Amino acid sequence: MRILSLSPSSTEILYALGAGDDIIGVTHVCDYPTEAQWKPQFGSWLHNQPERLRAAEPDVIITTTYFPKELESLKHSHTLLHLEPKGLAGVFESIHNIGEVCGRTQAARDLVDSMQRNFEQLRAAAPSQRLHVYCEEWPSPPMIAGNWVPEIVDLVGGKPVGGVHNQPSSPIHVDALHEADPDLMLFHWCSQNDPKELGEVRARAGWSELRAVQTHALVRIPNSLLNRPGPRLVEGAQHIQRALLQYQRQR
Repeated sequence: MRILSLSPSSTEILYALGAGDDIIGVTHVCDYPTEAQWKPQFGSWLHNQPERLRAAEPDVIITTTYFPKELESLKHSHTLLHLEPKGLAGVFESIHNIGEVCGRTQAARDLVDSMQRNFEQLRAAAPSQRLHVYCEEWPSPPMIAGNWVPEIVDLVGGKPVGGVHNQPSSPIHVDALHEADPDLMLFHWCSQNDPKELGEVRARAGWSELRAVQTHALVRIPNSLLNRPGPRLVEGAQHIQRALLQYQRQR
């Protein structure tokens, strides 16, 4: 089978299902696993090269969340699989759909079962005190994480601030943060903007007065562990739970 994977999450899922050899092309942001970086690249997640895509003669093209306008002519084609998960149930469904398309239905079942077991273990290990947790997906303007992230925060023992299960990420005003008064603030900025330094957060107007900023309860999490609807969401959940437990130990 010849598969074009035009999103980082679908690429990660395909490799997790053992279908890496079937991938004939990815985007330049498909960086995990390392082997994916060696595949031919067909543009970015948002913008593709339709002539090259057709010339590659794929059996299936997989897109996730963002649908490139260059592929509009293929929107109803049997060669296109577009996935748009909003929560964990949608992520699991996407894995099953990809498994069905690439002939790896049992591998998909096994992967989903493994993820669900890991999530249940995290739920069982959740701290008794439920801290208020703010998760930021994008810095300018500050976007509070939605989709599956609030669900994960709740699952590992936190109370998500602002974000809504199964709803898109959305801007948040500092006044709303003052009202919510989060205990812990997590930053997992999309794309190449990993929050290696959080000085800009402290410098935002009105943010220095937030309790979490004053107590240095700011935590960086690699964006790919929370922003990609795929197998490594389990790792993202583990990061969040570790941050919660560390916060409690330090207080």
